[in-house]
Amino acid sequence: MAFDFRMVFQRALPYSGYLQHYGTEEQRARWGAVYDAVTLTDAQKDLLKSFRRRMNILCLAGAWCGDCVNACPIFQRFAEASPPITLRFVNRVREFSDAPAPAPKPGTSEDPDDIRSRPLGRILVKWGILSPERVDRALLAQEERKSRGLNVRIGDVMTDLGFISAEQRDKALAAQSGYGSFEAWDIAVAKELSICGAPRVPMFVFLSEDWFECQRLGERTLATYRDKARKKLTGLEGATCPTGLMAPEKDSLAANVAEWLSYVERVQWMLLTSQRLTKKYGEPL
Repeated sequence: MAFDFRMVFQRALPYSGYLQHYGTEEQRARWGAVYDAVTLTDAQKDLLKSFRRRMNILCLAGAWCGDCVNACPIFQRFAEASPPITLRFVNRVREFSDAPAPAPKPGTSEDPDDIRSRPLGRILVKWGILSPERVDRALLAQEERKSRGLNVRIGDVMTDLGFISAEQRDKALAAQSGYGSFEAWDIAVAKELSICGAPRVPMFVFLSEDWFECQRLGERTLATYRDKARKKLTGLEGATCPTGLMAPEKDSLAANVAEWLSYVERVQWMLLTSQRLTKKYGEPL
């Protein structure tokens, strides 16, 4: 069964929220230094502005990771320059056991006994945390917020109204996807996105507007690997993972911006030329 990145994306955090929640003051400063150093050329800005298809990009990241420091701020610049891009971050805990992640609860989403088939409100009612009346009030508030273009996630609405705590919301969200906790869920995401035998970061998953996976990639660009390989072969290699203590050199940063953008561009043209989406929008084939 395909991994459900839609559920992960919907509870993932935007760039600033992710750093605020998971990063230390020192880590936020490192990310900020790279963000400030990223410069898009006029041609790159024009390219990003030309995008038409909505694109969801999910990033598995660690605020502590130097490779994330050097890549994630670049993607935030892309998202800011291109309204069709929605960028969200999910955390990878720094250390966790190599034991298999807990499997989701057996059953299908159509099985009425499977908790994953239940809306969040029903899960909270089942646990005795909320009454049906409060769920109805939260749904009305959600619709009102939706009409104003505000936060439409029902768990956040319930939390904002004081009906549940953030901890209760997160536990219910994890249970809805079959996991006992957010951390177990995040570990499952990290294991799903493992490459070269390890859950490396950052890893980017590109999703269409209707949640089909288009591409996944990470954790370094070809330009970065060439530089690391050159240093290793000449006996100058240091730590296996950059510390993020300093922003990349200007030429290296520009090369990484260009290469990461090529991956984003590839998916955009994939979506633009998709016959399925072309038919959806009534465009000529």
